[in-house]
Amino acid sequence: MAEFDERVAALTARFTGEAIGSMAVIEACLTRRAWADLSTQCHSLAGRAGMFGQASLGEAARAVEEAIDAKAPATVIKPLALDLLDQLRALRQER
Repeated sequence: MAEFDERVAALTARFTGEAIGSMAVIEACLTRRAWADLSTQCHSLAGRAGMFGQASLGEAARAVEEAIDAKAPATVIKPLALDLLDQLRALRQER
């Protein structure tokens, strides 16, 4: 069982590192208003976050993705993306 726990811990650490690493991409997409790229990034993040106990982070990513898919204006997308970035910063602080 210890080996399983070690593998889960390693996968969780990898997810956390990748999630934190996605901050720069998300910020760049937001700055360029590259909504399709931002949606893709958020889709991936949302799908993986729940598997690693980060439900709130997943929900924030999903909210951005859904706003983009619904063709919401930037005034709706931007605050959602900024909330997602805040959650990623908090994750980085916890690390």
